Amino acid sequence: MHFNSILVSVTEICTVGCRHCGFTGSTRDRQPTAEEIGRWVAQACDSGIPEVIFTGGEPFQRFRMLKSGVGAAAGHPGRPRISVFTSSFWGRSPATVDKILGQLPGLTRLYLSTDVYHQERVPTQHVVNVIEGAIAREIPEISLCITIAEDHEEEQIRGLYRRFEDRVRVHVDRVIPTPFIKTAHQVGLPPDPEHFSASCYLETPLINPNGDLSACHIGKAGAYVRLSDLAYFLGNLHDSSFGEILDDADKNYEYQFLRVYGPQGVARMVASSPAVRKLFKGTNFTNGCDLCYKMLRSLDGRARLREIAADPFQRELIDAIRLVRFGEQAATPPPAPAGALHPVRSGM
Repeated sequence: MHFNSILVSVTEICTVGCRHCGFTGSTRDRQPTAEEIGRWVAQACDSGIPEVIFTGGEPFQRFRMLKSGVGAAAGHPGRPRISVFTSSFWGRSPATVDKILGQLPGLTRLYLSTDVYHQERVPTQHVVNVIEGAIAREIPEISLCITIAEDHEEEQIRGLYRRFEDRVRVHVDRVIPTPFIKTAHQVGLPPDPEHFSASCYLETPLINPNGDLSACHIGKAGAYVRLSDLAYFLGNLHDSSFGEILDDADKNYEYQFLRVYGPQGVARMVASSPAVRKLFKGTNFTNGCDLCYKMLRSLDGRARLREIAADPFQRELIDAIRLVRFGEQAATPPPAPAGALHPVRSGM
């Protein structure tokens, strides 16, 4: 199957404690060993994934595990790109930054999370130190990841790093509402297909610290809730190899539906199901991830996805789109459940 990259969460621990973060206020003790991280990364690279992105939690708080993963990727003959997300909490001084980055040879990109929430915990100068250290170490790419609730926050943060604008990229996304984020001006989208894309982060699966392989970064919610009965859950690397899990995922039509249709397809699920439409009537969503997660956490949403995935006609459509979009020839799937009808031809 085609993937742009893979996320590897080396830890679910982050003591920075930004108030917008889904990891705020929970206990997470699912920790891998450095050897497990290295083995899982090697298996992912064996499948041909071109980029490994280390994340958390805060990966620099489990530096030995991060080093093991970066080393496994850097030493792989496939020579994948290697990226790391961080809050830059460790950027206390230029000397500290240089010492730490010097232990991660092969790193090709840093994703630096910096916004009004991180600034409450991590001084801007720490981020500046990391940017300057990465430039000095000739790390090819540096990206600033800005999460906003209000439009003016983007320009506020960009202004802090204006001197680096010819060297850093900027990615902006909207915060998913939590009990810790209150704003009267939060942009919301109704669950109509025209508001959402057919592409999303499902081209980047996630390995969690406990070995769970998830369809995308929404798998991070596995730190708090059971995801094994949702389409996001693909398998566990303690039970099966990376390749074996992908073989099973290739025949999983709930997962393949999400891959080919993305949040736009999830919005169509709302339009084509009276039960789901009633459930989310009047509800707005921050982005496609917010829509998808809330939909598939609901019993009606999961039932609708199962119904679609069991339809032989929809399976043919999914296979055809996979071939055109990803160049993938679907494996021979198990037969659809006996008596499966075509309940969604006009709705999808």
